[in-house]
Order: sequence, then C-alpha cells, then structure tokens
Amino acid sequence: MKRFLFAAASGLSLIAAPVTALAQNSGEPSAQQLEAMGDMFAGMFTSEPLTDEQEARLPAAKALIDVMMPEGFYADMMSEMMSSTMGPLLDMMGGAGAAEMVIGSRVMVDPQVTASLSDAEKAELAGLLDPSFGERGTIMQDMLNDIMLEAAVLIEPGFKEGMAKAYAIRFDDAQLADIAAFFATPTGKLYAQENIKLMADPQVMSASMQAMPAMMQQFGDMGAQMEAAMAALPPERDVSDLSAEQRSRMAQILGVDEATLGDVVTPVAPVTIQGE
Repeated sequence: MKRFLFAAASGLSLIAAPVTALAQNSGEPSAQQLEAMGDMFAGMFTSEPLTDEQEARLPAAKALIDVMMPEGFYADMMSEMMSSTMGPLLDMMGGAGAAEMVIGSRVMVDPQVTASLSDAEKAELAGLLDPSFGERGTIMQDMLNDIMLEAAVLIEPGFKEGMAKAYAIRFDDAQLADIAAFFATPTGKLYAQENIKLMADPQVMSASMQAMPAMMQQFGDMGAQMEAAMAALPPERDVSDLSAEQRSRMAQILGVDEATLGDVVTPVAPVTIQGE
C-alpha cells in the first residue's frame, strides 16, 4: 500500500491541534483561550498598518463596501455557496452516497466493488452497520449548514473591515470616487452586490470542477514527490527519542515535570490516505 501525504490535510491538522488540546485538557475553551487562539490565527496573516493617506481614504472605502455588502450579505453569500458548492457534497450524506460512506468506513473492500452494487444493496449493507445512517446524514447536513450560517454572521464585520482597508490601500481618492459614481447607477449597484457572489455561481463552480480530476492527480503526485524530497532529512522524533538533556530542556520550556512529558507533548499524527 502506498501512503500519500496531503499538504492541505496536514495544515488542517496543525490548526486543529491547539483546539483539540484545549478540549482534551480543560473541556470547553474559556473566553481567554478562544481570544488567544483568535490572535494566533490572525497573526498567521500579518498586514502592514495603513498610512495616514490610506486612513484618510478609509471612510470613502467603507461607503463602497456598504454598497457591496449590505447587512446580512455574508450569510446570503454563504448560503448560495453552500447550495452550489457544498450542496452536492452534502447530498452524499443521504441516499446511496451515505450508504457508500458507511460501508467504506467500516468494511475493507475495494471501492469499485461497492460502486458496482445497486442502490438497494448499498442501503441494505449500510443498514446492517448503521440502521439510522440516512437520518444521521440528514442531521449532519442540517447541522453543518446551520454552523456555516452562524459563522457567516460572526465573520461579516471583520470581512467588511478588511475589504474597506484593502480598497483604501489599492485605490486612490479619484479612483474611489469613480467607483462610487458607478455604484450609484442601477447597473453599478447591481454589479457591486453580485460581483463577489459570482465566485459561487453554479456556472463558475461547474466549470471549475472540470479541473478536479487533474487536481486530484497532482495531489497524488505531490505526496510521492514530498516523500522523495524529504527522504534525506533526519527522521522525526518522539519524546522517547530525545536525550536526557533534550527532555530536560523541553520540560523547562514547557514548565512541566519531566516525568509527565509523554502526557503533555502528544505528537500529531500526519493525515494520510491509503491507496493501492
């Protein structure tokens, strides 16, 4: 079996690690912990402060963004995106798609064998493993949709503020005035409110998905290429592989008893996908 390491999946595991650690060590994260995590993630994307000239343009830029993104815009956009982008994926959680997911996660069988079964046969097999697989998929779909819409409400203020700053940086006073004049026309107002949503339009998504097979092939090739590129690097180490001096230094940095290092420092396993 070949093991392919996906960089995107590894990135997600790095982001998820601190959240998982908080949940395991102290239950629900506190407000202070959530704020610290927010600062950490925000720090991943650093930006230069606006100059005085750019700050002076910010009110005009904010006025444009208010036209482009009226209140509730982000939730509406997210709803459209969920429908056109995530909808087909979420549909897999119901019907034959859900059955295949249940079978594939519980039974070691060639996916081609599962795909060759009739929908009734898939449903029968999935029902043996999870009699409520259909209802479970519906619950997952509804919950994910609700969570995404709730997140959109939280994201919108910061998103609009960031867009305003970006406009203040990229356009001068005259250009902002030209854009405002265009947005004041019926066509300009329509364009302002539809422009960003166009990225989630079914026509755009359908055309983009045509490249998916080639992208998946690249991911598969990338896994092998990454393994080859890293072959000359020293192997990763667990706490048990460290010398006494290294363990002592680690305990000192973490502020814990050296004897508990194995409990505190838990390596995050790389996310892999196995294939023939």
